[in-house]
Amino acid sequence: MDRLFAVDANWPPCAAALVVLTSILLAMGTTSAAPVAATDLDGLDLGAKIIGPVGPEVESTFVNASGEGIGDLISSVSCPAGFANCVPPTNPAGTLYTYRHTVTPGVDLPNDPPFPSPDTILPFDGADRFSLGFDAAGFTGLAGYSFSDAADALANGASITIEHVPGNTIEWRLSEDAGWDTGESITFFWQTTQPPSGPGGRYNLGSTQTGAANGPLPAPVSAAPPLALLALGLLGMIGMSHVQQSAR
Repeated sequence: MDRLFAVDANWPPCAAALVVLTSILLAMGTTSAAPVAATDLDGLDLGAKIIGPVGPEVESTFVNASGEGIGDLISSVSCPAGFANCVPPTNPAGTLYTYRHTVTPGVDLPNDPPFPSPDTILPFDGADRFSLGFDAAGFTGLAGYSFSDAADALANGASITIEHVPGNTIEWRLSEDAGWDTGESITFFWQTTQPPSGPGGRYNLGSTQTGAANGPLPAPVSAAPPLALLALGLLGMIGMSHVQQSAR
């Protein structure tokens, strides 16, 4: 047995189970970033977009800590190919949702309500990362970007890496000197089992400047996570051991 989970053979079963539970909880809390292979959005065959209160797309602005705009965000959520309409309450179980985000540094197109447009928009050359600022609930492991957008916007030889980072979020990071500058749009995407619950998601754009914008937030996954089930099982073992010892 791994030293992390080693217990003394003379310990009572309830103590042994408690040590194992504590060790597993600590180990699960030390996760590290995992690379995600980039998929080309241009090759995906998608169906209809969800039509929300402001239409099939939500437009907002990346705003820095001083209230100035540093870029534009256009987001949408699509059903798989074959869906003529994408209405989550009526969609079959197992439907996957593709979240798309077109990011343009240094500009601000007209926003949808209730997102106000800042009075000042700053140029933004050298942007090098885009990320989710929330739990990517139901993430399937599939993410990427439009390869053609990247080829048009970035310098020759530039690359984009994707990581699934602790906290269950996703980050797209551009290579040094990629040349993602003002007015150059790249569309990123990720896929989940969860439909949007509203426009309360925080999306981040950064480099020498940083700012956040609003967009679709996936509904939380309702099923109990495996770790919680494991914890309940081990606690049950502790309780049964205590009962057995009391009966002796």
